[in-house]
Amino acid sequence: MVLTDSIILLRNTIDRLSINEALNKGHAPHPEDYVYLAGSSGATEAIQSAIQTIKNPKTITIKWDGYPALIFGRGTDGQFSIMDKHMFNKKDGTGRAVYSPEQFAQYDAARGVNRSDLAVLINQIWAGLEESSANAIGYYWGDLLFSKPLIEQNGVYVFKANPNGITYTVQADSSVGKLIKNKTAGIAVHQYIPPGAITTDDASSLDGKLGQLKNISNVAILPSAMPQAPNLKIDSTLLANAQSEIKNHGAALDSLLANAPGASFKEGLVGVYFNKKIREGNLNNLLNGFYDYSFRAKAAKIAKEQTAILQKKDPNAAAVIPEQPNDFIASRPMTAPMKSKVEQHLNTHKAGLIALFKIWVSIYKLKMDIWKKLDDSAKSSPVQGQLDDGTAGQEGFVANGFKYVNRMGFSRQNFAAR
Repeated sequence: MVLTDSIILLRNTIDRLSINEALNKGHAPHPEDYVYLAGSSGATEAIQSAIQTIKNPKTITIKWDGYPALIFGRGTDGQFSIMDKHMFNKKDGTGRAVYSPEQFAQYDAARGVNRSDLAVLINQIWAGLEESSANAIGYYWGDLLFSKPLIEQNGVYVFKANPNGITYTVQADSSVGKLIKNKTAGIAVHQYIPPGAITTDDASSLDGKLGQLKNISNVAILPSAMPQAPNLKIDSTLLANAQSEIKNHGAALDSLLANAPGASFKEGLVGVYFNKKIREGNLNNLLNGFYDYSFRAKAAKIAKEQTAILQKKDPNAAAVIPEQPNDFIASRPMTAPMKSKVEQHLNTHKAGLIALFKIWVSIYKLKMDIWKKLDDSAKSSPVQGQLDDGTAGQEGFVANGFKYVNRMGFSRQNFAAR
């Protein structure tokens, strides 16, 4: 029976929407961020995912705000293990060959890392998760929600899984409330990884189910299902606008990305910039702000390097303070150190940079409209979240390879806490 269940689970993984084949497996990006991660084709995939999410609401799952994220289960050797993503992905396989809490601690000690708090948590939940997955094949990826028994308060359980995240309330008489009653810990699972996998790239959504896991131990296994499949309708105006932006500006975007200097241009510069704007709570003036940000970031790096060289020769040398024009777009003479490859690339591909922000914003607006509808649908859930400022709602949702999160809310709070 276990083998049959495993074959069915693997077959369902193979039969998933083809769109997931092109995504960064094992990681669900924000739809709008797939614009700079994968260009016009990525933007198109993000839109197709949004359309499929509307058409197939049963595939939507709630994104729990748990911490830390853990992978547990059995590989082809049948031995049980618990690890984090980095351990699982270690190329030599040693991160997956951790078969006891003691070996988990020894693994960290061997690489000179002290995660004593995590080792204590692993020791607490090891036996329970091993029991709950006794007949399961493969690995399960989830987020730890609590690690000590919860006390019912006026008919609800209250806990905060992520120290930087949201506070959860769970109705004690609900199905989820009954699952966590008298449990010493709880973990929400969301993805399945085949037993022979060697990276998390092979992870696939559980679509709100528990796979072969059983709730028979002192550790609660929580599904990520929506309380009910929402009845959604896509905003045709926002959809048409996003499709039009890709059609009109996709080629310029692809040219910007294809010729970008340095492997870190996309995530190290563009991605960091968007996160900076989200931390600030302001998505206005993206284009000019990016020019200013990228110039100053490069200038600061060059200044640091020059200062290090000068002070090596003369310990009393003053720090280098580079010229920093207010408007990088303006045509003006620049000192030689400032004429970096990045700056030249941005000047050469202004149309591509404009395209990036136009397409990003159009998909962001489409995503936020879907997120709002999902958040409204989840108000019937016995599980509710709340930000530190009192804003209520879920952290977000995952569907068809992408996550739908209000980044100005939950993401911004996480950034601020860090």
